[in-house]
Amino acid sequence: MKKLNKTGQVMGIQGFIMGIVGISVILAVGLIVLSQLQSSVTENSTEYNATGAIITKLATVPTWVGILITVALAFIVLGYFYQRQ
Repeated sequence: MKKLNKTGQVMGIQGFIMGIVGISVILAVGLIVLSQLQSSVTENSTEYNATGAIITKLATVPTWVGILITVALAFIVLGYFYQRQ
């Protein structure tokens, strides 16, 4: 059986949550910096279009973070019940 700590949480979940929070913060700061960079260059220039393309691609990452959280939590729950046998 999987050991629970004093707060009733399965060991290892804290590291996973902190990783997701870290990735989210870095992504948010990166998008803010890129938006500021894009606003400081001339519209319809190569730099403006390249920065816009990067922002568009990075904006799709949060959907993958949600999927990653769902799959990881499913593995944690299944692993907990698998260990109980």
